[in-house]
Formats: sequence, C-alpha cells, structure tokens
Amino acid sequence: MKIKFHTLGCRLNFFETDGLFSILKEKGFSLADSNEEANVIIVNTCTVTNKADVKNRNIIRNAIRTNPGAKVYVTGCYAETDKEIISAIPGVTAVYGNHQKSILPDRIVADVHGAQVNESLIGDRFSYSNVLPEGHTRAYLKIQDGCNRKCSYCKIPSARGLGVSRNYDDVLDQIKYLQDNGVGEIQLTGVNLGWYRLSSGEKGFVKLLEDILKILEYSRIRLSSIEPPDVGEGLIDLMQHPRFCKFLHVPIQSGNRDVLKSMKRTYHPQSFIQRIEKAKEKIPGLFLGTDVIVGFPNETEEAFEDTKRILTDLQFAKIHAFPYSVRRGTSAEAMGDPIPGDVKKRRVLELMDLSSRLNLSYAQKMLGTKSEAILESDGRLVTDNYLKGYLQESSSANYLQIGQFVDVTLHKVIHKANQEAECVFVLR
Repeated sequence: MKIKFHTLGCRLNFFETDGLFSILKEKGFSLADSNEEANVIIVNTCTVTNKADVKNRNIIRNAIRTNPGAKVYVTGCYAETDKEIISAIPGVTAVYGNHQKSILPDRIVADVHGAQVNESLIGDRFSYSNVLPEGHTRAYLKIQDGCNRKCSYCKIPSARGLGVSRNYDDVLDQIKYLQDNGVGEIQLTGVNLGWYRLSSGEKGFVKLLEDILKILEYSRIRLSSIEPPDVGEGLIDLMQHPRFCKFLHVPIQSGNRDVLKSMKRTYHPQSFIQRIEKAKEKIPGLFLGTDVIVGFPNETEEAFEDTKRILTDLQFAKIHAFPYSVRRGTSAEAMGDPIPGDVKKRRVLELMDLSSRLNLSYAQKMLGTKSEAILESDGRLVTDNYLKGYLQESSSANYLQIGQFVDVTLHKVIHKANQEAECVFVLR
C-alpha cells in the first residue's frame, strides 16, 4: 500500500508525521513518490492563522483531486478545532484531532481490511517511540505538548489542550536510541518546551537538558523554540556545552509594552532585552530567531517601530513575521481587526527585508570561523549555528554521506534579497 503525507505547521507536526509513518511502515505501507498516486493520504494540519486554515483546505482538496479513489485522512490542530468544516469536504474519509492522532494508524489498517475500530479511543500523545527521521537528516523529538498560557490571540491551547510532559526516562531512552542509530542532530520539540514538568509537578526542563547532555557523545541537540521567560541562567549555562547548538528561537511577538499587555504575554520589552543580551554575552556566535505578529488591533506605527528597533539592536538573524488574524474563540476576538490588510502586508514586508539584512550581517560576521555542519540529502549543509549553504569544492560531497558531520570554515556569503544569505563553506 502506498501512502503520502502532507505536513503543515510546526516541527511538532513533523515529528508526529514521522511517528505515524514509522508505525504504518511496520504494517506494510511505503511512501509514494511525488509523481505517484497513493492509496492513502494523511494531511497533518496547522491552525495558527486564518491563512493556515485556507492552506489546509486547499491541500486537502488538491490531494483528493490528484489521487482519485484514495482514502484521505485529516489530522492535526485544524482537525481538532474545525472537524465539521473538514468533514464537509467531499472525499475526506475521516477526521482525527490531535487527541486521537496516535490511533490513526489503527483506523487506517482497519479500513484497509474492512474491520471496525473504536472511534471513542483517546490516543497517547507520546506513544511514538523509536522514531527515526523520514526524508530529513535531523530528528525531531517531542517531549511536551499543550499549553497553559492564555495569549489573547492564540487558538493553539484549544487545539492541543493543557500542558503535558513526556515521561522523563522515556525521553532519555529516545535520546540514546537516536544517537545509537547515528542521528547527528536531535531537535527537541513541544508547544512550550520550557514548561516541561517532572512527575512531581516541578519544572524540570533544565534538569532534563542536563541529563541529555550527559548522554550525548556523537549527536547534538537543538531547541525548536523557547518562550522568553524560560531563557534563564540555567539554560544559558547549559548552552555553552559543545553538543548544544548555538541557536535560540525566542518569539517576541511585539516589542511594544502596550501591545504585549493586550496580547497577554508574560514579559515586557526590557526583560526580553536583558535575557537575550545575557545569552549573547555568554554564547559567542549565537544565532537568534524570533516570531512577530504585526497588525495586532492596538499596534500603532510607533509600536511597530519599537519592535523593529529591538530586533535590530539585538541582531536577530531570522524573523518570522505573521499578519494578525482574528481567531474564533480567543479573547482578542472582541477587539476586532481594525488595522487594514495593506498596512499589515507592508509591515510584514518590512520585517522580511529587515530579516534578510540582519541575516546577511550575522553571516558576514561569521566569515572565517569554523563550525560543525551536517550534510543534508540535497548536498547542502546546516551548521550548528544555523547557517545554510554548500561546499565550494562540490566534488568533495561525493565521498561524504548524507547525515554525517563535516567540519567547515565559512568562506563566502552571498546576499539574496528577502531571503537568508547563501553560505559557501570549505572543508577545514
């Protein structure tokens, strides 16, 4: 049986897609090529913005149209919050939200064999074990799910539920398994990583990282994203370990105090600045990424300029900018959507341009520096501090294996408008 996956959104979804396929592969399924029709299609959705919802529906409809007769299953965050809308699309076989995602393989196998499955079952959100990366060289490891924060704009708590943590020993076992199977980079994922709790209920993220680092001899770890209040002394000290990637993605959302207050974010601009400055001071060469929402209902031009100024001053090398969209059921829904679409678009474009320029500046500062990179399947490289590019001696890649570590020196940086800089490396 041939199967295809369409995965949207966060790295958490990509981990769960890998987990679904690892189970289905054991049951006789294989991935269909891009130009090959599939018997089964799984669309793993996101619902972070209205635009994401539209993209979900378009991908679902296109999958049905281009694979006539295939069974199409939809899961993920959009499936959790808007099951009725998805179920109304002709050609959709079944819709499973996040809380039932892990029982989806049983449903698919039952459908293939004409058997029945208990639709009332609630799956274990950490049931995916021994999951190796499929189609990419770096492994994702889900250690946490759900969120207890109450950001006024966010729909994710209703899609993922309250915070839950993966068993401590199970996380360490998975780290050992991935390292023993030669996975070079393990990226820890979750909705709110820093919230991770021990079985006692105490915060345990820093302790977990300490024990992970004791295990690592070959693999390196990277954090997918971390909330600003969790960038503390403990984390910063651990990030100086040689197997910890020099990379932090910390969502600021806005650099204006009034906007942050309306967003119900639990920090203010000055505390954000202090935490990031401390991290930069202790971790030389740190790559900084962030998320920004533009066009929040009370974001004035002055407030937007506050955000740009902080991002520039702190030298964020990657900015993901999103136009605000009203999400049904959030507390910000009552604020409406007073900022015109063309203003939001302009602000997004300004941040895209700023991101490109800051990324170029960061890369240029790294010229001549040595780093550890992983060779990807397309012959490209990704360093521990998240620079991307290729080897100047392209023939050198012929005797290298996909997924292996390569020690490189940054030789040249090529500017690309509104994109990340292209880096050219030489073997050191």
